[in-house]
Amino acid sequence: MIALLLAALVVGDFFVPMLPSATTIATLSGFLVDEPALVAGLIACAAAASWLGDVLGHRAMRGARARFARPLAASRRAARVEGRILATLERNPVRTTLIARFLPAGRTALAWAAVSAPAYRHGRMAAFAGVLWASYMVGLGLFIGWLLGPGLYSAATTITSVAAASAVLGWWFQGSSGGPGALGRTAETPAEKPAIEPKSPPPLAAKLES
Repeated sequence: MIALLLAALVVGDFFVPMLPSATTIATLSGFLVDEPALVAGLIACAAAASWLGDVLGHRAMRGARARFARPLAASRRAARVEGRILATLERNPVRTTLIARFLPAGRTALAWAAVSAPAYRHGRMAAFAGVLWASYMVGLGLFIGWLLGPGLYSAATTITSVAAASAVLGWWFQGSSGGPGALGRTAETPAEKPAIEPKSPPPLAAKLES
């Protein structure tokens, strides 16, 4: 029953990014320090649910894209963000997928952009990112639980750590202009301005100069 609730939480996190799937997985793992079998099951459950949510969400995005393509195309900001993600998907799909998986609502934005990138293997990359995400969250919870011991204090520390890490990663992604975390920021080039020809001096000024 708990496994089904966790799976539903992770799957639903794709459609409702405010759901605390990461903090729940990490906090729960802190109480399983001496249970290796349950730890392995938790990683498998979280990774499988993450992949399932990405696949279902990607299919839903295909249908929604045809409906919302025009309104979003009219938004310069949405088109600019989508262009950045598409550019980095072509250059470095692995890094882009991993960064998006750990960003708040990142995998939702990635799935939306991946609809326009047929060469991008979304299912495979979602499985890879899901395994790493689940392993990291469980590992973080286990480390804090081992360090502080199971209890409310370690649970609160885990929740704070996950939230702070997500906030820092989001801030770093938004603020980086050319670093490794910029999803396509370098792909966005300003439009070339037409060269301004120097104006010739008026006839009267030319006569005075001569």
